[in-house]
Parts: sequence; structure tokens; C-alpha cells
Amino acid sequence: MQTVQPVNERYIDYWGLKQHPFLLAPDSQMMYMAGQYFECLERLKYAINTNKGGVLIISEDAGLGKTTILLKLIDEMKERYGEELFRFALVDHPTISPDQMIAQITKSICGSEPSLDKMENLSMLKSSLTEIKKRGGKNIIIVDEGQMLCGAIDVLQEMRMLINLTYREEYLHTFILSGQKPLWDEIKNMPELWQRLPVRYYFEPLRFEETKEMIKFRLFKAGIEDGREVFTNDAFEIIQRYSKGSPRTIIALADLSLLMGFSDRSVKISFKEMTKAINAMAGKGESLPYVIEDKKKNMEDPLSTISNEEESNDRTRQSVGYVAQKVKKDTKDVPVTTQIRPFFVVLAIIFSVIAGSLAGYLYTQKGPNNNTIIVQKEVVVNEDGKQKTDAAENKLTLEQTQMVKEKPQKFAVVSADAANIREKPDISSSRVAMVFEGEMVKIVDETIGVDGGKWYKFYLNGDRDVWISEKVIRLK
Repeated sequence: MQTVQPVNERYIDYWGLKQHPFLLAPDSQMMYMAGQYFECLERLKYAINTNKGGVLIISEDAGLGKTTILLKLIDEMKERYGEELFRFALVDHPTISPDQMIAQITKSICGSEPSLDKMENLSMLKSSLTEIKKRGGKNIIIVDEGQMLCGAIDVLQEMRMLINLTYREEYLHTFILSGQKPLWDEIKNMPELWQRLPVRYYFEPLRFEETKEMIKFRLFKAGIEDGREVFTNDAFEIIQRYSKGSPRTIIALADLSLLMGFSDRSVKISFKEMTKAINAMAGKGESLPYVIEDKKKNMEDPLSTISNEEESNDRTRQSVGYVAQKVKKDTKDVPVTTQIRPFFVVLAIIFSVIAGSLAGYLYTQKGPNNNTIIVQKEVVVNEDGKQKTDAAENKLTLEQTQMVKEKPQKFAVVSADAANIREKPDISSSRVAMVFEGEMVKIVDETIGVDGGKWYKFYLNGDRDVWISEKVIRLK
């Protein structure tokens, strides 16, 4: 009887991999050590080597790689000092009582069962930490998922007491507290603990280039042939936009897109595979008609940024991956005259003649019914060459004022998980770009498409007419 190969193994074989590149479980060996991850790791090692006592690691949101970087630190410390001179404790579920936390840390550091008495455990713990310290080794105590301790003042105070364990005026260990954004404010309101965590690092979402390099690195570590491009630039752009720079979402989406590519027998991961992966993550299968790939070749710009609601941060990041433009306008320097001749009167007269001619031309071109109103004013030039206007200036009539009133601005927010914007108000029209849930566009026109539904026009990058269906937006 022939053994059926599991889907995950067939998927790995299909892409020419030796192992799974995108497992969600924290894996220090698969971590791309660049950018903020390299910086954070170096800061952690600095705190340990200089005996700073406490470290605070915060991330903007979940899934940004805090736990993985801590595992990477542990691996490097084991390799450097060996198990005999390196001891660590990792508390990854801190919603326990202070006594339970001390017992758990004691068990990890001492390697023996803790006592039921808290003070006895503290004595055992200090003894083991001191022994390693005397032998030139290092001790680390890590509390992860610290945002779960917001409001748990008793546990936080116990941590403060742990940091105070010293030998000959030196800290016996490096205490690392890690969590999400709410923990930052919680600790900051506790100066007695905040001051004992002098080394701090704040994780932010990945930039486009970081996302791209992380995916490539994981594929390379998993055995992909060097130089082989598995993901198209379209795919990288979509992953960045959809994940908003969250490594956990990036990994999950990259994994699912490879599975979709395997199912379709694709050569590369492109727009089609990414669309299916996004729909699958949203639990909608392939049912979104406005998120289907065009079969036409030579499609224009694969992805563009529409939203004006992109968040900024302290790192002043440039949204490299948020805009993928293939056509750029060349700019040329315009020379500026640096010499000014003193013929003010002549220039003023010339200006008045040109202005009058231009106004007449525009009026004849636009017509009297156009919303643009050109008002000619009599220009008088003083002896000193300065322009003045006659007291009897032309004024807009009530009717003309009403004509130039702007129409109320109309905005729409993308309501679908992902949607296409098209060249014409037709689902079969060429795809121009892709937008995601929450992005906002300014509506300038609307029409009924060939499918009988309503389509809305807006300007892409301020100068290009594009259309989006009413089925994937909600008006504001």
C-alpha cells in the first residue's frame, strides 16, 4: 500500500525546500537579524555584560518578535558560557501569584523542586545566582507577556525586589521584562520599578524592505536555491500592506500563499496567489469577485497607496513598500533670474496687458456657463511704478457666487478585506491597483457600470482617473 505524503511535505518539495520556512512558533534559528532586531539584541547583551540590572522591552502590538529575540539571546548566551556558567528562567505566563512566580524562577535557576515557603525559595535562588556570579557566569530572569500584569501591582513589586538581589554591590542577574504597549505606561507610573529598568527598547512594525528581506532570509534558511525569486514584487507589496508590518501576520500570509501556489502549480507567488491567501485568511475562500486577478498581460502599476491615514512613528519611516509606481515624471531645474532691472513702470504695464488678454481668452474658452469666473479689474499704474486698483472694482453677483461654490466633498472607506481599483467602471477592466480594508478615497464622480452596479471615480496619486465598485466600499 502506497503511503500518501502529507500536504505540508509535498508543498516543501514542490518549492524545492528542505524544511518549513514559515512556522508560526518562535524560532530563533529562522530569525532575520537585521534592523531593530540586531539593535535590540546588542542592547540586551550590553545590559548583561555591563551589569545594568534591568531591561524593559516593549512592542507596539503583538507578534512583532519580542519572544523570538529573547530566545535568540538565550541561544547565544548558552553558546558563549555553556550550561555550567549560564542560568536562566523564563516566565511566559505571568498571571500567577508572587509566591508562584518566585517558585517557578527558583526551579529554573536551581534545577530542583522549589519549597512551599517563599522565603526559603528566595534564599535558594540567591545562593544559586551568587555561585554562578562568583564563577564568572551570567544569570538571566525573563518575564514575557508582561502586559498581562497591568494592574497586578503585587507581582510587579515582587519583580522590583528580585532586581535588588546583589552580591558585593553588583546585581546577581539581569532581569528582562517584556510586553506590549500598555505595559510601558504601567511601569512608567511606578518610578520605583521604572528606574530599575534603565535599558529599554521599543519594537515597531517592519518597514517594506525589512519585510522583503525577512521572507527571503527564511526561504534561504529553508533551503531555497540562492538567487531564486519565489515572490514577485507585487506579492511583497501586498504582504506589507495587509500585514501592516507585523512579522506574525507576514509569516502566516507567506506560508498560506506558498500553499496556494502549490495547489495551483504556480511558478512564482504573485497577485493571484496572494489574493487567494488573503481571502482564505479572512474565511471567505475565493468568493470576492472584486479581488480576482486580471488575465490580461502588461497590466499597469500593481499596487499604489490610496490612504491618507497612514500612521507615522518615532523612527520617521519612509513607506518604501506602500507605493509601487512604474511611471515617474522627470523634473528639471528651472533657472531663476537673479538680476532685476529697474523698469517697474514698463513691467507693470506689460503685466496689465497680459492679464487682460489671458482673462479674455479663458472666458472665451470656458464659456459663460462654466463654474470658473474670471473677473477683470481696471489696473492703474502710479508714477512710482506700483499698481493700484480703481475704487469701482468689479464684484461677483449673487448668481455668480452660487456658481463658484464647491460641491460637498464625498469620501469612501474600503469595507472589503481587499479590493481592486480599475481603469474603467467595469469588472473586466484592467486592474490598476489594490486597496485594503480601512483605506479612504475622495470621490469625484460616479456612474452605473455595465454590470448594473454603481461605480465611483477618484484620483490615484492625485492625477489618474480610477474606479472602484460600490460593493467594496461604504460612503462617509
